[in-house]
Amino acid sequence: MKCPFLEEIIVAYCNACKVKKMVPKGDPALQNMCDAHYQECAVYREFVAHNEKEDIMTPRIQEPGASAELKPCIWMKAGVIEYRMCTKNYDCKNCEFDKSLTEQEGSGSSMVVQAIAKLRQLPASERKCRYMLTGDFSYKICPNNYECWHCTVDQYIQDTMDANRALQKRRQRAAKRVRTVKGFTINEDFHYLPNHIWVKVEGELLKIGVDDFAARLMGTIDKVQLSSETSFKKDETCWQIGSAQRMVSMSLPADGEIIERNNLVESNPMLVRSEPYKRGWLLKIRPSSDLNDMLKGSQVREWLENEFDKLHQECEENTGVTITDGGQLIENFCERLSDEEWHNLVTRFLW
Repeated sequence: MKCPFLEEIIVAYCNACKVKKMVPKGDPALQNMCDAHYQECAVYREFVAHNEKEDIMTPRIQEPGASAELKPCIWMKAGVIEYRMCTKNYDCKNCEFDKSLTEQEGSGSSMVVQAIAKLRQLPASERKCRYMLTGDFSYKICPNNYECWHCTVDQYIQDTMDANRALQKRRQRAAKRVRTVKGFTINEDFHYLPNHIWVKVEGELLKIGVDDFAARLMGTIDKVQLSSETSFKKDETCWQIGSAQRMVSMSLPADGEIIERNNLVESNPMLVRSEPYKRGWLLKIRPSSDLNDMLKGSQVREWLENEFDKLHQECEENTGVTITDGGQLIENFCERLSDEEWHNLVTRFLW
């Protein structure tokens, strides 16, 4: 694996030029001065055309009646753009938006120059390869500033995917298991408890964590404290999650034994928010009895729709705060609530 801290020579080419002559990049500001005559610039016109094409294509991405997991664009993860969700399941090779950005790079666009700077400033642990985001790799960091077009690993995976139908089917099955309900993601392979704890059966053990609804209701998460005990009692606190004055204590509806703790979330608490069903899991337990009132499949979708409606009604009636936009929960809505209002909601839905 290539060391992510090694410097690289990055080459560029102008998208408007017919001859694709690669030029080593030095100071981008000196390579291509912009006189701000955007309507006459071939690079700018190409960028606009790509964006318009992407807007037209977006509604066709999903099959009728299906909803997919909301995944943040890798450019959003890198902090280059404020908000954009991936519509291609991280298939950057065929993404018009990704092409429009990478093609700007050769033009010395100030936006893309800033993008590269931001990518290089990311800690190595945050430079996640897109194949890690899609679940094809358990761990891999990107040494190429997300320039997949000259990545040997990306080329290998694309060639393998094109030739291996089994891999294609595995990815399709994984995508079908994740659904979005009222803007919240759920994994249909998991069971769910009424206080928004998900449960994954792994033999005689249960892996547990909090669902997307709970993670977003908690707001900012900068502290996770898992129980240090080897066992737990029914309704006894198993973990605390939150920040400052907004900590949430959660329990399980049965006695049991704690087999394993996910220490990663204690050192990186935001995983509970960003990857609640993957690296954001909390405990592995062996319950002494069955967990009651667990929901699965279509029950989960109906239950989550009702929970969303109750949350919307609760906020409007008791706080006067509108928390939805276009029928879905707005980002960081908890910041609009007072500590008391937030605590009342947490008590209502998570305890």
